[in-house]
Amino acid sequence: MILVSCRKDFNSDRQFAPANQVEGMTDAQLADRVRGKHVLILIHGYRTPIHNVRAAYLAIEDGLRAQGLISPTNYGEVVGFAWPSYRLRVSFPAAIPHANAASEYFYDLMQLLTGTTRTIDVQTHSLGARVALQGLAAQSEVKTDNLILTAPAVDNECLDPQQEFNEVLARTRRCYVLHSKQDSVLRMYTLAKADRALGKNGPQRPKVIEQKCPNVFVVDCHRIVKKDHSGYRKVAHYYDFWKQVLESPSTIRRFSVWE
Repeated sequence: MILVSCRKDFNSDRQFAPANQVEGMTDAQLADRVRGKHVLILIHGYRTPIHNVRAAYLAIEDGLRAQGLISPTNYGEVVGFAWPSYRLRVSFPAAIPHANAASEYFYDLMQLLTGTTRTIDVQTHSLGARVALQGLAAQSEVKTDNLILTAPAVDNECLDPQQEFNEVLARTRRCYVLHSKQDSVLRMYTLAKADRALGKNGPQRPKVIEQKCPNVFVVDCHRIVKKDHSGYRKVAHYYDFWKQVLESPSTIRRFSVWE
């Protein structure tokens, strides 16, 4: 896993660096490393210190490798993106504009990789969804193959036509929304934002998504992922589903429930 950070001194929880920093290599070396490959970018959520970022990304990489998804025919490289996401629970309102600011650094990373990779997938967790969605909304020349929004801490109508991030759907082949109504952290989203999180109960208007957003796929995970906001990466269902995304996407229904 290659770690790219926009945090000051690589590990700050609150301050940005002047530009992205690639661990152990230059931008040019990173571009050469991913050349011609299908690359996965991981984006963490709110309140994640750098040591937890690294641990979470390595756990995901291990889960993918166990399914055979780190290979020349699937993901050739995994790139973990770290942004200053605060550390205290009360900091969520401040973390939202930080996520918007981090989206510019994510966009810079996408621009660097787009010129050399074969394809790019993006997987986000929690408020990391805002980082990716805002970055993809800002410019039209960067695109993703699969966009996997896990427990997304964004408004539940944001993918609807004429809403905040609907235009992103034109920049990805498929968008997957994984949600759980049992998520104990996203229950607090309503208090902070006076809205409901997409990662809690899924889209506000499922019929609109079904009829107007044909490349959005919604997965209800509440029977498998309980209260643990980070529980997705800890269950086998997650990596089974990811294998389906990469190897048999035509078998995935528009709306499904993990059993």
